[in-house]
Amino acid sequence: MALNIGSKIDSVMARIRQAQEQARAEMAAAAKSVKEPLPDAPDAKPLNAAEGRYLDSFEAERAKKMGLPSLAAPPPPGTDPAAQPSAVPANLATDAQKEEGWNAPQTTVAQTSKKGCAEATLTYLEQAGAEEAAPLTQQEAREKVRNKADTLATSETAGVKDRVQVNLDDGATPDEMGAMLGSMGIKVTNGFDECNTDALSGALKRGQMALALVDSNALLNTTLEEGEKGPESGELHWLTIDGVNPGLTNSTEDDLYRVRDPVNGAYWVKASDLKKSIDQAQEKHDSGGVMTVKKDRSANTKEEREALARTNLEHTQPLGKGNGGASRRLSVSESS
Repeated sequence: MALNIGSKIDSVMARIRQAQEQARAEMAAAAKSVKEPLPDAPDAKPLNAAEGRYLDSFEAERAKKMGLPSLAAPPPPGTDPAAQPSAVPANLATDAQKEEGWNAPQTTVAQTSKKGCAEATLTYLEQAGAEEAAPLTQQEAREKVRNKADTLATSETAGVKDRVQVNLDDGATPDEMGAMLGSMGIKVTNGFDECNTDALSGALKRGQMALALVDSNALLNTTLEEGEKGPESGELHWLTIDGVNPGLTNSTEDDLYRVRDPVNGAYWVKASDLKKSIDQAQEKHDSGGVMTVKKDRSANTKEEREALARTNLEHTQPLGKGNGGASRRLSVSESS
């Protein structure tokens, strides 16, 4: 009898070990694909394959795509289930960003107009960088952004009006974004016409944020299954990058980045996919790239922020002159 009980225990333990090995293999595969979005990033759903049009992902109706494998293996005896590894990549930028004064909200800001991606991106950064005791609501942050845009567009003393005309109603060029960031007390530390992963990952790990100007379809298509993808080329589209996770090698070319997309919410993308979306933006629209940014705590007065707005323009040139303002229907072939 004792022998039979011992054999059953050995069999159970063998199955547990097998399940754990399978779980580890599934997690390794998941790390390669990283198609699972965060909670505020529901997928776009095709409305009509012939039109290549997609529902806004913030709308209620949406399709669920294949996600990361679910880990069904039981935790080893004597361990805390809550301490088991998660399939969602860890953001190595979070702690450093908090030290640098960012208080990033959990929810991505959705654009409210066809060309509102720039305004939505700036609104998210306004929320994240606010110094108010109580966190700003999206509406409060959006109103602050609009007021600052109006001030830059009309001010005769800012020294910006003669170099760039700020008008967020029709999207925003890299120069407009640089000027707006300065008016918000945010410094552009570098600008690239490509995805420089060493510079991008390094900046994020030091507590900075980043903005990317991408081809909307090229990026969205990397998150969709075959048969669901839209037209190859879309429009110029602004989004925020607020997270980094090292890949499976020591090279930053293998890193993962979390983007805050004003249409599709928050999701992780591979460095190669981000690079492709920027390369395609340059190829199809003669503009695109990444700018890294940080809070400038020395720019507190109106005059100091106007000076920062002018200085930021020195780093926006590599991204080109294209107007980032992709439609709310991000992957559409229709013009907005």
